[in-house]
Amino acid sequence: MVPEINLLPQIERRKSSNLLVIIGAILIVLLLIFLCIQYFTLKSNVTSLSSQETEITVERDLLSAEVAAMATGEQGSLSSSVTFVESVSYPVSPLIDEIQSLLAENTYLRGYQFNEEGVLLEADFETMNEISSFIEKLLNSSYFGDVKVETLSSFEPVGENDTEDDKIDFDVQWRYSATLFLVYEETYLRDGGTQ
Repeated sequence: MVPEINLLPQIERRKSSNLLVIIGAILIVLLLIFLCIQYFTLKSNVTSLSSQETEITVERDLLSAEVAAMATGEQGSLSSSVTFVESVSYPVSPLIDEIQSLLAENTYLRGYQFNEEGVLLEADFETMNEISSFIEKLLNSSYFGDVKVETLSSFEPVGENDTEDDKIDFDVQWRYSATLFLVYEETYLRDGGTQ
């Protein structure tokens, strides 16, 4: 008989196989943990995206209903449009004439903008007393119900021949720029005012 010679001890062979099993088990557990984390994050993303989809679908349906209502709604006739425009339109020329007549002699009217409620007026005045006098005249006017001072500032007038030097000209008086909002007196305007 041939004797069997085994140079490696039996115990070491078992330890190396056990070590491979332990490493394999750890890798499998780590893979399962990674997959569980991925599953729960993707599940929360799907939940939030489905709720967003529901909200967007509801918003789309509302907007579609609005578009359909606008398309099928009554567009109005020409006569109803003319009636509406006439009900909100005001004669502008008497307003401008009234403002011009109330301005002081050396006042410069820079501009004005009209809207449905009133007129935004920009003017330059020589003194603060002229501004207060103009506001008082506007309040006494039948065309305007209220006057609101939007801005008030002072500036030094610059002539054509003036240059920006460091010299001080004591003959030049500072002027005042005012922005006023004049509220219409609607009933007076609708009746046509005084011509």
